Amino acid sequence: MNKPVIDFEQLFQSLPGLYLILSPDLTILSSSEAYNFASMTKRDEIIGKNLFHVFPDNSEDLTADGVSNLSASLQSVLKNKKPHTMAIQKYDIRRPDGVFEVRYWSPVNIPFLAQNNEVACIIHRVQDVTEFVIIQSQQQEAEQLTRGLQTKLSEMEIEIITRAKEIQKLNTELEAKVATRTATLQQSKIELEAQAKKLQTQNKELEQFAYIASHDLQEPLRTLISFASLFEEEFKGKLNGDADTYLNFIIQSSKRMQQLVHGLLDYSRIGKEASLKPVDCNKIINEVMDDMAASINESAAKISVQQLPQLTGNPTEIRQLFQNLLSNALKFRKKDISPQINLTAEQQTGNWLFSIKDNGIGIAEADKDKIFTIFKRLHNRDEYEGTGIGLSHCRKIVEQHGGNIWIDSQPGLGSTFYFTISDQS
Repeated sequence: MNKPVIDFEQLFQSLPGLYLILSPDLTILSSSEAYNFASMTKRDEIIGKNLFHVFPDNSEDLTADGVSNLSASLQSVLKNKKPHTMAIQKYDIRRPDGVFEVRYWSPVNIPFLAQNNEVACIIHRVQDVTEFVIIQSQQQEAEQLTRGLQTKLSEMEIEIITRAKEIQKLNTELEAKVATRTATLQQSKIELEAQAKKLQTQNKELEQFAYIASHDLQEPLRTLISFASLFEEEFKGKLNGDADTYLNFIIQSSKRMQQLVHGLLDYSRIGKEASLKPVDCNKIINEVMDDMAASINESAAKISVQQLPQLTGNPTEIRQLFQNLLSNALKFRKKDISPQINLTAEQQTGNWLFSIKDNGIGIAEADKDKIFTIFKRLHNRDEYEGTGIGLSHCRKIVEQHGGNIWIDSQPGLGSTFYFTISDQS
């Protein structure tokens, strides 16, 4: 029985790998179809031509070193008659239209020795690792962005804490001086005014810092979230499981930080608009409830509103005040119990006293003062969402309108928020 005749040239050309056969003078003798496809060439157009004539360096890339690196490897193979594995190379490929396309390769050059032990030809095998290199580069950029953001946030946190301690120290000193100065009232008054002015300056500096810091953080945060989201859409499931988990952590943490930055920016803007206008509280609370209709319906809340007054104040800030307090009452509700919320107003001498009462979870006596501190949270984020800024907003808005805010509450028995606003009508 006759043995089948094997066409080794056809067999070589059909190999799934990316192969070139080179003569000792680096003339292309043959190529696999996979190589021609990857390099965007045709076999009959490259056979018989010098390797570096067909595949020159990208003239527009001044750092291109693909030709020199490959040439050194091939000369080493010819000299030592041993295979040589190269590091990953950036070696751009010229498309048929003459434009170079960025490519990365993992090359291996293997000598084929004749019977006289001389190199008859060189087998040049490569793998196209462009996608791998780009993904790795994007991962490194994302990690670098994250590290930069974390560093800036840490610096901002340290600065805010330092300023807050300075202000707290000034407040303590101020209270001590007011309590002990009885004999020298005039001197105490002078010192009090000086300390108050210094405290006001410190507060303005802190607000300005918070505004600048949060404003400057918005763009890198938006860049990080956008970049990470695009990265997730493009490569989710293509990397290992840990990479997907880390990427999701970056996105979620960045979005929470974006909420904090927005809240801090809003906090720093309170009181910036000095113009006061007539404010119809009935109209505002109705608009707020319309905006929150989805949350109200979802929780099956019942809200009763007494006739409210018309005040003189900042309409935007008064609206934010009602929205934050109503949102707070809806958020901290008991499980499986529909919220019952009552809003009333009572005219007093020189001001209006408002109350918002709910049947929610309530808070402990020891926590009543803490809830108005910026970034202070009494519950885990997994239990209740939020930034810890909302009630700080409320206190600042009320104080800007010449009033005070406080809470009467017991755990399990609901809460009543009270606040006063100066009656300038």
